[in-house]
Amino acid sequence: MYREQIQEYVEVSREIVKVIVSDSAAGILKNCQESMIDSLIETESQVSDFVRDFLSVEEEVAETLLKTEEVKKKTSSKLQKIEQELQAARGENASLESSITFLQKELEEVKLLEEEIAEVEREAQEDTTVVIPSALYMAKLFHSVTKIDWDYNCDSTLIKGIHYGGEIAQPISIDSSQHSKIFICDYLWSLLSTEW
Repeated sequence: MYREQIQEYVEVSREIVKVIVSDSAAGILKNCQESMIDSLIETESQVSDFVRDFLSVEEEVAETLLKTEEVKKKTSSKLQKIEQELQAARGENASLESSITFLQKELEEVKLLEEEIAEVEREAQEDTTVVIPSALYMAKLFHSVTKIDWDYNCDSTLIKGIHYGGEIAQPISIDSSQHSKIFICDYLWSLLSTEW
């Protein structure tokens, strides 16, 4: 296309040379001038079409880029959310594994306790002279040794009662959620008299 235009210009320049050499220069010059103006108008029209096409393509590329950025942001947001859920699931998994380990140990202890109870029951069946005291007898024996009346109607986290072992009755009120089992045991043993 551009070659054709260059070829036209070359032909026009030859015509100009002929006109300069010939007598009918004005008519030929006018024809050449009109031909060149037409050629320029056509070239300008083609360039305008190229510019319009280029701007259209540029606009489409910009829209595509904006859409791609939006998709990228959404995908990044989803990825972050998935990573947070994964971290939470890992934490929950670790907690569950810890709980499972703890429960397995508890189960093993219960099984050992069941085996010990079964052994005691077998021994009790074999030895008929063994007398298993009743719960009432055990409670009376415990009371006579410790001299403590327990309050069974209190909250399950409280240990309440009255100790009658000294000269003055001493109330007992211990919050088991605030003290260790060892502390509670040591405190209760300290109430018992060592004199027989």
